[in-house]
Amino acid sequence: MNYLRSLPAALFALSPVFAGDAKSPATSGGDWEFSLSAGPAVRTLGQVKINSGYRSGGVLLPSLVGSDSLTVPPVGDATAYADREYADGYVRQDSGTSFDGTTWYWGYDDAAQIQGDRLVYRATGFQSIRGDVAGAPNAGPASKNTLDGVAPHLQFDARSPYHLGPFRIGFSAGMDFTRANQSLAFSNLSAGQTRDDYRLDYVDRYDLDGVIPPLAPYSGSLGGPGPLIGNLPVIRTITPVLISTETGSFSNQVNSSIEIEAFSFTLGPTFSLRQGPLEFSISGGVIVNLYDWSARQSESLNATTANGSTRFASWNESDAGTKVRPGLFAQAEISYAVTREIGIGGFLRLDAAGEFRAQAGPTIYKIDPYGVTAGLQVRFMLD
Repeated sequence: MNYLRSLPAALFALSPVFAGDAKSPATSGGDWEFSLSAGPAVRTLGQVKINSGYRSGGVLLPSLVGSDSLTVPPVGDATAYADREYADGYVRQDSGTSFDGTTWYWGYDDAAQIQGDRLVYRATGFQSIRGDVAGAPNAGPASKNTLDGVAPHLQFDARSPYHLGPFRIGFSAGMDFTRANQSLAFSNLSAGQTRDDYRLDYVDRYDLDGVIPPLAPYSGSLGGPGPLIGNLPVIRTITPVLISTETGSFSNQVNSSIEIEAFSFTLGPTFSLRQGPLEFSISGGVIVNLYDWSARQSESLNATTANGSTRFASWNESDAGTKVRPGLFAQAEISYAVTREIGIGGFLRLDAAGEFRAQAGPTIYKIDPYGVTAGLQVRFMLD
C-alpha cells in the first residue's frame, strides 16, 4: 500500500490542532530550548514485489538418454521377394523365385518349427523409443513482501518561545538508518527424458501347401533340386517386449535477493504541549530517503541420470545503485522528563515516497517505499 497520497490529507486534517484558534495570534514567552534524542526503532521500509525471471528456459537441452533407434533383422519385406535369414533357418530366392514366387533354397533347424501345414521361423530385432516431458513457464514466480529492519534513530528538536494557543512552536530534524533484505528461491524448470528399449520378436509363417519337409535339420541349396515353398510369409507378427528403460532429467535452481540500506532525513515544524513532566508533540514535513541497493541472482541448470547429478550450466548476475526519493512524513511523540536534563519517550512516524525499481539479470524488483517507524528514545536537553 502507498501512503503518499494519504499523508497530505492527514496533515491537512491536523491543521486545526497545529494552528489553534484562528483568532488567537502567536504569543511569545520564555527562551529557545534545544534537545538531542537517540534510540532504537523498528521500521517498515515499504513493500517489495519480485517479478522473477530465469535463464535456463532458453537453453537447448541435449539428450541424456540417447536417441530413437531401430534394428531390423535380415528377414526382408514380407510383401516382396527377398533373401531372409532367421535364427532357426533361412528362406532365400532361387533362380525361379521371380517367376513363380517359390524357392527350393530354404532350410530349417528344428522339427518343432513344423506346425500343421505351416513352417514357422523366428528372428529378433531391437528398437529404442525416446520420450520427453518438459515444463518451463515463460516467467518465474512473483512475490510481494514488506521490508522490515531495525532503525537507529537520531533527532534534534528546537522549541521556540512562540505559541499557537496552548502549543509551543518549534522544528525537528531527524535521521534514521535501516538495512533490510528480501529473497526468493525457486525451481520451475523440469525436463524429463526417457528411452525405452524393446526386443522385437519376429515370427514368420509359410504355407507348406502339402509339401512334406525333409527331416530337420535341413539345408536346401541354390542349385537344388528340392521341395518348393513360397518365398513370401503368409503371416508375419512382430511382438515388442520391453527389456530396459533409461531416464534422465534437467532441473534448475534459482536464488534471487535484494538488500537495501536506507538513510532517511526528516525536517518539519513541531507543535508541543507540556503537562507537568509529560510532553506531547506532533510534527510533519519533508522526508528525503537515500536508498543504496544491491541485487543478485544465481541460477544453476543440473542434469541428472542414473550415474548422478552434474551441473550443466550456471549464471551469476548482480547489479547495484542508489536512488533518492523525497516524500512526506507525519510523526507523534510522547516524552517524560526524568530530570531537567534527561527525558525518555517514544514516537510513531508514517512516511511515504515515490516507488523505484531495481534489476539483477532477468529479475525485476519493484519497491514501494511507504514507511511505518516506531521507536523509543532518550532525550538530552542542550544548554
